[in-house]
Amino acid sequence: MQLHRYIDEELFDDLSTFVAARTYRGVDLSEAQVVANLQQIQAELLRQVEQFNQTQKVHKLTPFEWKKTINGQEYWLFGVRVGSGPRRVALSSHLDTVAPGNQEGWEPFKLVKEQRIYLGKEQEFYVGRGAIDDKGPALIALNVLKAVARQYDGDSRLDRLTLEVIFDTSEETDMSMHHYLEDKPEENPDLGVIFDAMWCIRAEKGIERPVFTIQRRATPPEPGPGAPARVWIESLDTPKGPANQIPDSATAVIRSDSPEALQRFAQQVEALYQGHGFDDPAYRKAPLTVDTSGLADNRLVLKTSVIGAQHGSAPDENRREGANPLVALTNFLSAMVGSHLERNELSEMSRFITWSWGTQVLGEHHPELLLSHDAVFPEGKGTTYAVTRFYSNPAGAPGIAARVEIDIRYALGHHSVAWDGKTEGLVGGKTSPSRFQEIFAELLRRFPAETGYTIGYQTTNFFPPDVRLPESAAFRSVSQAFEKVLGEPCPARAIGGGTDAKGNTNLIAAGALFTENMGPPINYHGFNEGAPVEDLRKSADILYGLLADEVTGAAKSSSSARPRFTPMRAAPDFH
Repeated sequence: MQLHRYIDEELFDDLSTFVAARTYRGVDLSEAQVVANLQQIQAELLRQVEQFNQTQKVHKLTPFEWKKTINGQEYWLFGVRVGSGPRRVALSSHLDTVAPGNQEGWEPFKLVKEQRIYLGKEQEFYVGRGAIDDKGPALIALNVLKAVARQYDGDSRLDRLTLEVIFDTSEETDMSMHHYLEDKPEENPDLGVIFDAMWCIRAEKGIERPVFTIQRRATPPEPGPGAPARVWIESLDTPKGPANQIPDSATAVIRSDSPEALQRFAQQVEALYQGHGFDDPAYRKAPLTVDTSGLADNRLVLKTSVIGAQHGSAPDENRREGANPLVALTNFLSAMVGSHLERNELSEMSRFITWSWGTQVLGEHHPELLLSHDAVFPEGKGTTYAVTRFYSNPAGAPGIAARVEIDIRYALGHHSVAWDGKTEGLVGGKTSPSRFQEIFAELLRRFPAETGYTIGYQTTNFFPPDVRLPESAAFRSVSQAFEKVLGEPCPARAIGGGTDAKGNTNLIAAGALFTENMGPPINYHGFNEGAPVEDLRKSADILYGLLADEVTGAAKSSSSARPRFTPMRAAPDFH
């Protein structure tokens, strides 16, 4: 049974099993539940390996696992390998996902087949949380390794190297892979493909995560006799979730000390929203729903909903084809202050978001501070800002801070160390900081804050920008495997996504997509996430060729022909 036959006939069943296991963090699952679900997948993989090995004569797959507690946090990955030689070549994917998000209109943990228009034609998609990020690619990587092991079973050339597939369990949060590579330098790959993203990545932006806060005050005192009625934002929240995911929704609760005033605002708020002039006349507003069912209890609820891609690293994709509900709602509410809404801490934070970024994602409102692009991350693809989380926290509790979280993917100009144009890896080293500490200090100094309100911030630099040279040995190896299948060199893309390739120059992030589009119909990190099956087919061919060339020596001499392969599979035994 050949590769494409496996994908067409059996991948769907295997991926259904993987998708059904909930492996996201940060919302409604405990860490123990997440680990148990990952262990369920691990057990299935071990069963498949055992069954595969029953028909291997010489070169059997060997499972491995690594765990380590660092600063109270447990890091964990596992995988399988074949061969025992000193040269190590790895394929790596991750089995954790982002949270399911909006579950209205799809069942994220039930894989389905759909026909979608993609790259100009109707194609088959597998739809479910993790289908493209990154469980679908993980299964492709595993079956490519099985295929190579089956094809070269008993071939002494396989003894010259070690081929392996690695599964990270926390790529979306803590990235176990980085800690593994530091802890096990002897097991670092000589060449590795981080099979997560698109073909092929030569640079990743730096990652910065600021948190802006404002202290909540007690509920405003009752107005005196004859004072005008007041309407204010009591709470403004997104669902809990990771900062690297654009939220599914944003919800504001509006209250008043006058039922009549709240009723008047409720009657006109939808028209005000539709007629509001955002900073870009062509801006696509997020859909707004107005819930008046609580007016009798002095409660008006406004809710905006997401459209399009939800990956925090690509807010430009979301803005181009969709809408960020938090950006839409805060920009609108801040404009209502003074005319329809009373000032308070939440309106001030909304005003700060609107003044700093508006609906823009590249820092256009304050280009001298926030805008940056360069030869690696060119104009239109430079530093991006995704305002992703707003937690208002309870009013009436002095000392409690409302907080806003932002996912920043930044270009070279926002780093404290200049890139020399020739050194690969993390620019300035992994501990070199960005320039955002002083940038945000200056931004807040310039912000025309309302009297009595003070916004503070803390910012964390997760990674500097990471750069590869397209002429490097690792990049050329991956590009040559790509070219043998598609007839052209692999594109050298620079992206905002943070993959497990960060910081290790022997690792190249590549696949499974052949386009930079993360919006519909793929919806990376978003509602109705889908994997284009044809992209998985082509990616499998590339990876098989890469590993087969390593076995035959064709990676050094590209004249060798590669045989087709026969992946094996065992049926899943858990649900």
